[in-house]
Amino acid sequence: MDIKQSLYANNNWWNGEKVNPKFLLSRKRDEFSNIIEKIDEKRILSIIGPRRVGKSTLIYQAINYLLENAKIDPKRILFFSGDDPSLFFHQDDKLSDILDVYFEEILSEAYSKVESKIYIFIDEIHFIRNWQKFLKVYFDRKYDIKFIVSGSSSVHLYKDTKESLLGRIENIYVLPLTFHQFLNFHQTYISKEEDINIPKFVLSDPVNSFKSLDSVYYNEDLKFKIGKVLKKYILVGGYPEYFENTDVDLWLKRLADDVITRGIYKDILTLYGINSPEILEKIIYYISANNAQTFSYTEMANTFSVDTSTLITYIGYLKEAFFVNVLENYSSNMGKVIRTNKKLSILDNGIQNSFLKRREIDDNIAGHIIESMSSFDVRLICEKENYNQYYYRNTKQEEIDIILDRKIDLIPIEVKYTNNIGIGDTKNIKKFMEAYKNSKTTTVNYGIFITKDIYKHESNLFYIPYWVFGI
Repeated sequence: MDIKQSLYANNNWWNGEKVNPKFLLSRKRDEFSNIIEKIDEKRILSIIGPRRVGKSTLIYQAINYLLENAKIDPKRILFFSGDDPSLFFHQDDKLSDILDVYFEEILSEAYSKVESKIYIFIDEIHFIRNWQKFLKVYFDRKYDIKFIVSGSSSVHLYKDTKESLLGRIENIYVLPLTFHQFLNFHQTYISKEEDINIPKFVLSDPVNSFKSLDSVYYNEDLKFKIGKVLKKYILVGGYPEYFENTDVDLWLKRLADDVITRGIYKDILTLYGINSPEILEKIIYYISANNAQTFSYTEMANTFSVDTSTLITYIGYLKEAFFVNVLENYSSNMGKVIRTNKKLSILDNGIQNSFLKRREIDDNIAGHIIESMSSFDVRLICEKENYNQYYYRNTKQEEIDIILDRKIDLIPIEVKYTNNIGIGDTKNIKKFMEAYKNSKTTTVNYGIFITKDIYKHESNLFYIPYWVFGI
């Protein structure tokens, strides 16, 4: 198949057809609105996230929007994938070869003289060699082209773009569904009901958002519904494909076979040239079995019989491929931050449960999972706002689960997934807040407790049930 034939096969709307409904789904992720808001901005738009979270679906939904709502000429919308063997069979196949054929043989227009805006969607762009250099050229020549690209690993996607595409590219992160997103998908595909609109606890506006939660918290029927869905979410995780087949055993097996195995072998081994996949799998299993615990890289390296630098590199790959979350220990001294133990957790709880072949969740396990889920929620905030996330433990072993560093202040967050929180449980967070109360470099105005069902506000402490915290 030549390039022109392959492009026609991938872009059936050029022939007067519609986007295949199988690619669209009846539910749109929240990120769809972000994409549409930026669809006509000049900068390149990148959609970043692990495999199987719905990046390709978002691309098809955006194409469908341009066709059906914006009434864009179908031939001015191009889609292809960087791992399509019919387009990139040889290692030296170039991105420019595809675009040259598109402009010359399909549009019959020159790059510099296009009649109206062209939308080019490139899925899995990280498989295309030197893609950054080509996009930089097209962008800097101010062609009337909007590029929307996707990739599975933020390090591989951007390790060569810090200079070449600086100021030219904008990121939208698409990660496993948050609990609120999962709840709405559940309403669409399983309950067949309208969305449950839960007011969210907003970290940047705790007083006002706390007051808005009354209408939900004191609705017992609604709480019962939400609680049932939360139990399911804790077990199966946030990958949207779960709603295609809701059998828990089959789903957790699919996570192991597809998301985990292919994510490791294709997205990490292929892209980074790693020769020891078994070490990556052992690391994920080890973190799963000790989720949300602190680790010494040196001790972990000894456990797997690898050198420390190799272990750190591998964990970095797993983090940037969105398998794990890594928290440094907060300190105003960056030297201490670098030297201290790290807190590691699996980003998606379904992956953790799949690895451990876990089918039942007791309260103790749920507590650890809720902590890692809370860490995931905070990471989403950090990715979006360019904040930093830490944990805290001092020499007296006084610990706080999450520290959100917003540059202008710190927000300590303690996860106690229980309905019994005593004075002893609040001691560490209160001491931390007092210590930074009069700091010259940063400040702490309030703290958060994430609970099972405690909902109250005492002075500068907010107690919030997880199901209204999850963003």
